[in-house]
Amino acid sequence: MNEAFDELESIESYIESDRWKNISRRYSSNDIKKLRAPFETISPISKTGAEKLWSLLNRDDQFISGLGAITAQQALQMFNLDYEFIYVSGWQVAAESNGGTNTYPDLSLYPSNSGPNFVEKINNTLLRKMVELEKKAVPPVIADAESGFGGVYNVFELTSQFIKSGVAGLHFEDQLASEKKCGHMGGKVVIPTHEYINKLTSARLASDVLGSPIVLIARTDSLNAKLMTSDFDETDRPFLSNKRSSDGYYPIVKNEEMAITKSLAYAKYADVIWCETNTPDLGFAQEFASEIKKHYPDKILAYNCSPSFNWTDKFTDIEITNFQKNLSEFGYRLQFVSLAGFHSMSSSMYNLANNYKGGNMKAIVDLQEYELKLSKEGYTAIKHQQEVGGDYFESIGEIVMGDDSELLSKKNSTEETQF
Repeated sequence: MNEAFDELESIESYIESDRWKNISRRYSSNDIKKLRAPFETISPISKTGAEKLWSLLNRDDQFISGLGAITAQQALQMFNLDYEFIYVSGWQVAAESNGGTNTYPDLSLYPSNSGPNFVEKINNTLLRKMVELEKKAVPPVIADAESGFGGVYNVFELTSQFIKSGVAGLHFEDQLASEKKCGHMGGKVVIPTHEYINKLTSARLASDVLGSPIVLIARTDSLNAKLMTSDFDETDRPFLSNKRSSDGYYPIVKNEEMAITKSLAYAKYADVIWCETNTPDLGFAQEFASEIKKHYPDKILAYNCSPSFNWTDKFTDIEITNFQKNLSEFGYRLQFVSLAGFHSMSSSMYNLANNYKGGNMKAIVDLQEYELKLSKEGYTAIKHQQEVGGDYFESIGEIVMGDDSELLSKKNSTEETQF
């Protein structure tokens, strides 16, 4: 008989595996046992996705690069192109895919379960398409957990929700949750190092309890933040002014040093380290990587190649072409374009609406011809019913009602007769 999921031997075997050789935990196997059910309670998507993502990140001399999806259909297009992972940005969840009744800036205004629900929607969409295409797996999903929407209890619960949605990787930032801002906005307030490590510990505990080895990514926003909540932590104190701001926080006076020092403190508890930047600065990227690698040679680094940056104002075409390769050589194995989905969706719809305005049907025909051209390269969304599960549900109809039923949806469908 197999050991129960909450048996101490099973837990110890899990946390003592090579997967965790460079990770520190501030709790024991008994602590995990206190919180574990006697059987696994999650689907295998998170567990297998996390294992796949970890394997991808540890390939020799290769980096993985992905785009942020703002809708499940965008994630599906990347799946059709065999992307290695799908990225879910908190900014894009706020802007489009949150569970509320409005769109929001990146201020943690949306319901906290929006991210997990969106990841679940993506995974369900890809699973159905996987069956249709007879593929063997779906790509891992990496998601933004913001600042955790609160303290350590919120982080534990949010991590659990993400795991149950099938997430493979998760990142938290060290901003104050109640003042959270987009990493490229002003007004950011970061929290003391020990407080953030408690959040990483809470996230890791949740993943251990559920048995999913998610890739935990620690992000610091201290490089461009102006304020910190407290000067209590000795790790942070050398980089702070001893005078408070008008808001009651402590101004940061040595941002680069703080970003490196805090990241070194996080490295024992996180699988991947990410320093959010306001510009695509290869000089600082190299300096940051060098300091982390000096102390943690095997630590994986992440980089956001954000469209918030004015790339053409800073680099030549050749420099842009080589940018990610250069990052990879510094140790940035995980690279992504966080807001790719928003900019792609918005600009393409604006262009179509602008061309169609007033009833110019030629604009729609031009779009259709462009899609037909793409279909020769593998694009399938020209058949829009098929793209959202039409074939899958047609199979259900054929099984239940028989091939001869006149109620089947594909019979006489314009998709079948015209495309």
